[in-house]
Amino acid sequence: MNRISLTEKIDSIAQKDGENPLFITEYFYRDGKPLSQRAPVWGMTLREAGSMRFRWNEKNLHREKMLATICGKKEALSLELIHSKIVLDIKKPGENKNQLADGMITTNKDFVPVVTVADCVPIFLFCPETGVFAALHSGWRGTGIAAEAIKKACEIYGGRPEDFCAAIGPHIHKCCYSIDGERAKYFIENFGSDCVEKSEAPENSRFPYRLSLARANENLLLDIGIKEENIIVCNDCTCSQKNKAGTFPFGSFRREAAFLPPEVDAESRSRSMTVQAAFCGYL
Repeated sequence: MNRISLTEKIDSIAQKDGENPLFITEYFYRDGKPLSQRAPVWGMTLREAGSMRFRWNEKNLHREKMLATICGKKEALSLELIHSKIVLDIKKPGENKNQLADGMITTNKDFVPVVTVADCVPIFLFCPETGVFAALHSGWRGTGIAAEAIKKACEIYGGRPEDFCAAIGPHIHKCCYSIDGERAKYFIENFGSDCVEKSEAPENSRFPYRLSLARANENLLLDIGIKEENIIVCNDCTCSQKNKAGTFPFGSFRREAAFLPPEVDAESRSRSMTVQAAFCGYL
């Protein structure tokens, strides 16, 4: 398994340019080596860029400007997320319009699939044999969406799971993700016992376990046939990771909004966090 720290890359860029970057990109890996040619890149906006929140019935001019900077002449494809395992295949402009789902696959190099994340797991896929690439949003409910995306891609475009490269981007790690017994049982039964561990919380705690979404998705990708050397995993925790300047490079629901009092409604909580755009394409 290839492991990287985007925070280290962010620090390196900041040191070179004298200011923090607004977004970061990275390569897919195949046979343990980065695919730096004839392949899409994946990446995400950073906290410094502001909220990339997206709803079909809202206008986010800041997001539009940021994605135009990132994508250039390519078309950014957006989705309103619903924490599902629904993946869309996008062949023509407008096919994503008003759609509710959590992932997109395509072979069109003029497209840049974009999902939003703020502690949830961004997952990116690329199949060199068929040219399929994807951006997926995997919350805890949506864990398994990567398998759905690969299954759909193989059914529509051919190829095999072992042909795919996968990247797991920055998300909340087990250091900051405590869960209850019911959720622990669900993940152990579906994604392996090694993705859950007992925490140091008191015995009477409502959340006595810690969940590694990275490990759950690693197990999933390996189980469906993706080679270990074709998977890259970011070690960065969106909730706790700080850069050299002592600031948080990533937006986080848990850090920025979860602590708000119970009377704060879900919509207000959503607006309190720095939502990031996670994208994949030929930039």
